[in-house]
Amino acid sequence: MRARSSPARSAVIDPSVGWFADPALRLRADAITADLASRIEGRLVATGVQAFLTNTGGATEATEVDRAEFANRTEAHLCISLQVDCSDNADAGGVSTYFYGSEAHGVVSSVGERFAGLVQREIVARTALGDLRSHAKTWDMLRRTRMPAVRIDAGYLTNPHDAALLADPSFRDHQQDAKTGVLRLSELRAAVRHA
Repeated sequence: MRARSSPARSAVIDPSVGWFADPALRLRADAITADLASRIEGRLVATGVQAFLTNTGGATEATEVDRAEFANRTEAHLCISLQVDCSDNADAGGVSTYFYGSEAHGVVSSVGERFAGLVQREIVARTALGDLRSHAKTWDMLRRTRMPAVRIDAGYLTNPHDAALLADPSFRDHQQDAKTGVLRLSELRAAVRHA
């Protein structure tokens, strides 16, 4: 991971893999998050945003702290971390977003919270993934970055519905406009400017 100085608008994309007991599921999760990161990178670059990837797929030994330090070195304006999830309960499914915040300490990243809400709204409006809402967490990737950071858990590989959607490349490339969810480029630019 090598950081470069950032242009006027930039974002870090962090395809990561959480804990998976099953090595085959871990490999699928890695492939899906790497593919999603590549697609997001392409869309950001098309809008004039410089994108920095923490990794491009394949098993990485970089910790969350390492990846947060990389993000900080880029001096990017936003950080988007991507994961897919697993559960012992096959009924667990849906998409959730996370931003930095601690109820116990009364702190929250207000820009991160707004951005997480925007991302959550858009994914739910444009896909068939269930809405697990946005939540404040103190995870290292959210806490240690100097820019607003959002983590997207884009479904559960242990849920048959989510797994079927995530396995479909056309679903991962989904760009459907939805009446209830309209991501405006001006909103994304405003979030980057105010970060």
